[in-house]
Amino acid sequence: MKTVYFVRHGESISNVSKAHQGIDEPLTELGQKQAQFIAKRVAKLPIEAFIVSPVIRAHQTAEYIAKEIGKEPEFSELFIESRGPKRFWGLTNDDPTAKEAYSQISKNYGTPGWHFEDEENYEDHTRRAQAALAFLAVRSEEKILVVTHGLFLRILIAHSIFDMKPTPQEIKKITYNLETANTGITILHYDQGHAIPWRLWVWNDHAHLG
Repeated sequence: MKTVYFVRHGESISNVSKAHQGIDEPLTELGQKQAQFIAKRVAKLPIEAFIVSPVIRAHQTAEYIAKEIGKEPEFSELFIESRGPKRFWGLTNDDPTAKEAYSQISKNYGTPGWHFEDEENYEDHTRRAQAALAFLAVRSEEKILVVTHGLFLRILIAHSIFDMKPTPQEIKKITYNLETANTGITILHYDQGHAIPWRLWVWNDHAHLG
């Protein structure tokens, strides 16, 4: 049986300002401390492969982990954050224009081919989540650590729970109702002998934060 440990990155500047994040927001001082805590915790695990989103906040989190586990990260864009419209990157969540845009995106999520602008839609999420889980499933390693992002992690979990085929409504329920702490650990087990091979074992364990 394969075990995949997913870690959300440490606190970023945009997490604090409650802004729509792009790709270049670094960790805060607290985020760096969180990364140090999670690094010491995962150092106790028998990690065979270490896969990381190349986005700066994930990359910085991974640097602390790499020092503790003695493994260099393998970067994969399969695990970057869900991409919102680029023109809203850096705007706060309560910006009126951004709020209206995201309201439209939510209402139309799952409408075939619909985009507000250049954001990922339901079809994009499904393709990437399926590809990411397939990428993990076929690897020879049985203990894999992945540093990723909160929203995309929830999209991955929706695909694992609903046998790779969640409806738009199921994805929305998971993403709206499951919270993720910075550096929280989520664990999936994979057993190809089961009818539904991916199983959620642990969600958002952040005991290392106290």
